[in-house]
Amino acid sequence: MVSFARKSFIFLFLLLLSGCATIYNPATQRNEMIFINSQTEASIGRGVAPELLKKTPLSKNENLQKRAEAIGRRLAAVSDRQDIEYHFAVIEDKELNAVTLPGGYIYINRGLIDILNDDELAFVLAHETGHVSARHIAKKLQAGMAYQLLLGLAFAGFGKSSGDNAQAIAAGVDTVYSLVSLSYSRQDEYLADKLGTKYAYKAGFDPNAAVSALEKLKQKNEPNIKVLEYFRTHPYVDERIVVLKRDIPLLYSQK
Repeated sequence: MVSFARKSFIFLFLLLLSGCATIYNPATQRNEMIFINSQTEASIGRGVAPELLKKTPLSKNENLQKRAEAIGRRLAAVSDRQDIEYHFAVIEDKELNAVTLPGGYIYINRGLIDILNDDELAFVLAHETGHVSARHIAKKLQAGMAYQLLLGLAFAGFGKSSGDNAQAIAAGVDTVYSLVSLSYSRQDEYLADKLGTKYAYKAGFDPNAAVSALEKLKQKNEPNIKVLEYFRTHPYVDERIVVLKRDIPLLYSQK
């Protein structure tokens, strides 16, 4: 077992390696302590994405992929966060859901993209982009210590076999994926909605489609349709609709 002193050394070393700093986050409009710099967050995303795609592969429908990528590029161009490269893709899953991994890897399920028009799709992708801009995913990793776990594997692996290391890496990836699959707080969801409608509007889409997208999901929330996953990871839908109807008109008064 790794000693407490060694664990403490690894933790402090990793904080220095990751560039821990207080930064101004334009998405939240606050100064925040961020342990995970953008380069490291992107590296974690590149490591976790292949594991996700092993379980749920990319859709082979080129038209759907091009549609998601084209809309995503427009949203990424107006995002408050421009220090990472965004990735938008469709995965072959009938559940009405979307998932965002560290570093701007945004995946929408085939089942969800099939029921949305372009404006509604823009909101869903912009909402996920909002989570990235606000660094909600990085903060989840910080809170769950998964970041230290992943980078610490290199240190914890001394003296172990390659098989042991492979198992440790797999455990680290599973931990990260479990953390990003957890539901967001009310505050995070409201902010992602606010950012999502702002990005959609700035990119030339109809922000009112945010309401129709959520209402479509509510209508399809039936026992025979796999939509419950969305409501597990994106709760408070009724409350979000109320807030969106209140806030969307304000976008048109902004320059």
